[in-house]
Amino acid sequence: MPSSKRPGGRPRLVLGPVLGHTDHRSTRIWIQVRDDPRDYAVRVDGAGLFPFESTETGGAIEFGTAIAEVRGLEPDRRYTYRILRAGRYLSGVSGGRGSVRTLPPPESMTPLLFNAISCNGASQLGAWQQFADHVDKAQPSFIVMMGDQVYLDEDPPDIFEQHFDSDRATRRRAMAEKYRFNWIREPVARLLANTPCYMVWDDHDIRDGWGSLASDSPTMAARHARGAEIFRKCSVFFEDARDVYWHFQGCRNPRPGDHLDALNQPDPAFPNYVDGPLPSGQRIGMPFVFRCGRLMVMVLDSRGARDVFRADKPILGTTQWAFVDQVLALVPADVDALAVVTATPVASQDPDGQTQKLMGGRTDDVEAFRRGDEQTLFHPPSKDSKPVGIVKAIVSAKIERLVGRNPNLGDFQISNLDEARDQWSHRFSRPEQRALMQKAFAARLANRPPNARGRELIFLGGDIHIGATFEISATRPVKAKAPLLVSSGISQIENRQPFVGVYVDQDFAVAPGIRSELKTVVTQFNFGVITVVPTGHGAQIQAALAHEGNSVAFALDIKDLI
Repeated sequence: MPSSKRPGGRPRLVLGPVLGHTDHRSTRIWIQVRDDPRDYAVRVDGAGLFPFESTETGGAIEFGTAIAEVRGLEPDRRYTYRILRAGRYLSGVSGGRGSVRTLPPPESMTPLLFNAISCNGASQLGAWQQFADHVDKAQPSFIVMMGDQVYLDEDPPDIFEQHFDSDRATRRRAMAEKYRFNWIREPVARLLANTPCYMVWDDHDIRDGWGSLASDSPTMAARHARGAEIFRKCSVFFEDARDVYWHFQGCRNPRPGDHLDALNQPDPAFPNYVDGPLPSGQRIGMPFVFRCGRLMVMVLDSRGARDVFRADKPILGTTQWAFVDQVLALVPADVDALAVVTATPVASQDPDGQTQKLMGGRTDDVEAFRRGDEQTLFHPPSKDSKPVGIVKAIVSAKIERLVGRNPNLGDFQISNLDEARDQWSHRFSRPEQRALMQKAFAARLANRPPNARGRELIFLGGDIHIGATFEISATRPVKAKAPLLVSSGISQIENRQPFVGVYVDQDFAVAPGIRSELKTVVTQFNFGVITVVPTGHGAQIQAALAHEGNSVAFALDIKDLI
């Protein structure tokens, strides 16, 4: 790698600093450099000097990413810091400096404010300036970034189109450069350097619809030999994107041993299990859970193990489900609020609505994969005019209801087939959707003292390029209500109408005893603002979407014709 020192000037960072997992005693600070990360350190005022360690172990330095573990801090206190190389302070987009406020201790009754965002396209700045102004004034404890931190496939240059068949070294450099281009922008860089950020990936951190197409499915590859080469190339592309995700995002998240119990042992209520890049050939989810005061946040990964054609647990996978079961069974008694984060909203679309009726049963991609037709699989034709195309799609859905198999008539919207499968309301996902929501509602009472009020619950999601709020009502396993806030996107928004009835639905059954009701739709760039006020016997949660201007959403309802 070339030197990190620019000609005639001071040493510079390539990217960062970025704040990661922070608790009441420590914080994790990330940087990217062009030389040996071991030459770098961070000086935290009032706490000391802490070395950086490469996130890449056991081999050559490829990305130059590194983490400093800063420990011994005081709770709920803001610290300033600066990055050094060989004893010299660095310059960079953020000036090689920043500040971090530690979280309140677990027993604290301090009211909390945090933010949720997703869908950070690079073509527009979107609401980043407004978001940065909000953060400066409101001083949130942390930000949850719910997927699509970069668009490897859509923002130019399109890495999937340009580098699907490239050598791996070239492709990985191009993927890493996407992060640098996206995060180096002001005010993005300033915000990341001064507020703890928790990041989980979604499809565009890999490729649109990852895991929802036949090309990505080990199940389909085992059935259709002609698709084997397509599957092999997709798997290699996925593993490159996953490696880059780990070094640029995942390495900052909570890791095994970050949460300790009263005996200074790993707390089983926080069973974070991913501690490094995953080996080639292994597909498991990369979830994490953390605590801020009396709030517990569980963030799930719906891409790492995704294979929608797998019979058992196709979205989260068995390893991640063991994590979910353990977290929700062992929620500490004094946790007054629980947030469940899924990149794709858990209950925003009617399982029996028109989108799922029209698109949910089509198998155009499976047929192309079976033939080994890569071009048609990734670039399906779309020639039908809208009225004719809709009629053909309706007829195709009606035939499916009669004979149990969709004949795939016409090509109306088949390029968006993966979007229907991405939703938790899709027929392949519904068993996990139902189980997740039922277990989350049941966790309101887990380990609570006898006769105590249940803790409050909130669901968070992104992905769909519009903002929305829903009210989720459950009559079983317990009678309760919980908000669902969809914040999407901070700088990527859907500009096609209609929305209601296509992207989101109004009032529908999610599962037996659980309903979802749409409250608001936001068609502008947006970010989520969530406040949690612990009471000692529960909590008050308020969730809102911040955005500019008026939002008007039009509805289209043709489901009764299908």
